[in-house]
Amino acid sequence: MSQTGVLGSQAQVRVRGAEANHILVLIDGVRANDPATGDEFRWEHLSTGNIERIEIIRGPQSSLWGSDAVAAVVHIITRTQHSGSGVRAYAEGGSFGTINAGLNGSIGDDRWALRGGIEHLATDGSNISRTGDEKDDSELTTANLSANFQATDSLSLNFGLRSVNADSQFDPVDFSVTGLPVDGDLATDTRNLYAQVGGVLRADHRRVTHRLNARYFESDNRNLTDGVEDSSSASDRITFAYQADIGIGDNVLSLAVEHEKTGFEQRGAIVFGDPNQTQELDVTSAIAEYQGLSHQRLSWVLSARFDDNSDFDDSTNGRLSLAYRLSDSTTLRGSVGTGQKNPTFTERFGFFPGQFVGNPTLKPETSTSYDIGFDQSFSDGALQLQVSLFQQDLKNEINGFVFDPVTFLSTAENMPGKSKRSGVELAMRWRPSDSFGLGAHYTYTDSTEPDPSGSDIRELRRPRHSGGMSLDFRSTNERITASLNADYGGTRTDIFFPPWPNPSEIVTLSNYWLLDAAAQYRVTSSVTLFARGTNLLDENYEQVYGYRTLGRAAYAGIRINFGQ
Repeated sequence: MSQTGVLGSQAQVRVRGAEANHILVLIDGVRANDPATGDEFRWEHLSTGNIERIEIIRGPQSSLWGSDAVAAVVHIITRTQHSGSGVRAYAEGGSFGTINAGLNGSIGDDRWALRGGIEHLATDGSNISRTGDEKDDSELTTANLSANFQATDSLSLNFGLRSVNADSQFDPVDFSVTGLPVDGDLATDTRNLYAQVGGVLRADHRRVTHRLNARYFESDNRNLTDGVEDSSSASDRITFAYQADIGIGDNVLSLAVEHEKTGFEQRGAIVFGDPNQTQELDVTSAIAEYQGLSHQRLSWVLSARFDDNSDFDDSTNGRLSLAYRLSDSTTLRGSVGTGQKNPTFTERFGFFPGQFVGNPTLKPETSTSYDIGFDQSFSDGALQLQVSLFQQDLKNEINGFVFDPVTFLSTAENMPGKSKRSGVELAMRWRPSDSFGLGAHYTYTDSTEPDPSGSDIRELRRPRHSGGMSLDFRSTNERITASLNADYGGTRTDIFFPPWPNPSEIVTLSNYWLLDAAAQYRVTSSVTLFARGTNLLDENYEQVYGYRTLGRAAYAGIRINFGQ
């Protein structure tokens, strides 16, 4: 995790040493990465009050999902109410003038359901820069509406709509004196829209399942200085997909076709160059996956995807995953797969006066990844251990900070050689009783890229060591639950651009421990009180050089739930 400051500031997540835009994020099946912001998902704009669960698949998934799914896929699934009616509400307040509240409800029966809700988070924030006392505040409003209808025993229809409205302040960089952030009135105003409509038809005695979906994403990002808009970027993406799941005994063959069209816009003042532009990209894909599930101990999945890109060479990616159950308590697993990340619109065409000019000749980044591991349980599952080893070789990595001697600006170029990411992941979960649970995890990551001389250097913002521990408690009547979490972030490198004519520098950010705690008490079946504390040790740390993070904070609230 790398966040440029306080709540609402840009947040990036990297998995297994990969880039932040090598993770594909889905929200209820809709691709949520924003083409207008470098194909990254805006983690700082994710509200959590209406989330049911988050599924994470590590490793390359381009064989199913195409570009962006180089290192992982994260699927965020919102709450559903399949029958009956209910209303859920919560309100929370605490440090830094933070107010967080939400209202969600549903109505329906066994054949249909309609759900909707709204959540709002506002905070006065704190100062992002190391100096000064100006607070950088933020607001986030999320609205959702969804429905599903069981038309017949074989046919179901679904619809979903999600809207995000976010505003956040941040500080400019003082390029003339310190090269670091200083107090200033800069802000971003973001609007995102997610929509999907689809149907599922189970035919031939449910041996074949047909799925048809249309999905839409739209973003509008405005940058303001002293309350006045000075630049903006926008994107839209529409995807049509058909999939057939065919049962072959205990095995499943899935065949799919997909067409995706993406648009990009940039607007800004004309200063020694014109940033105003409109671009498009089309991809038509064919996907196949076979799940071998008939063997008692061995399961395997083979998948492949062919992409016909309008702007790049056609590409094919594949993945093979295996899992072998040695016993009821021991499972061996491994996988090998390829991935591809197309250059972003910004890398190809972006223009920022006095700073950056795009390179339309960029080639896609490609990767080959491997992992192997095992899962072991003891005492009838009370103690569970996981070990994974991974490696990824990335070709044509794009460097967006290359000096262009023609324009005297930075540009993007494919780098020669291979970038290599490897490491080990360890996880443990122990539940000694029904009331207590203990967890721990650790990851070692070695992520390097070649420098201009061909020597391997450490990639930025990837700590070699990271991990954490957790302790959770629930009372015998389950009215009281509590958790204590300690997260460790190891030392990492970053880049610092001092004032001209000094060259850029590689700097080291110190390691840190973050201690958080949470507890809740169920007063009645409908009313729950809760409280939480973050950064209880008041750690002074930075995840991005020059950008301060929040200190110790405490919050408390109430949650009300009526209906089924």
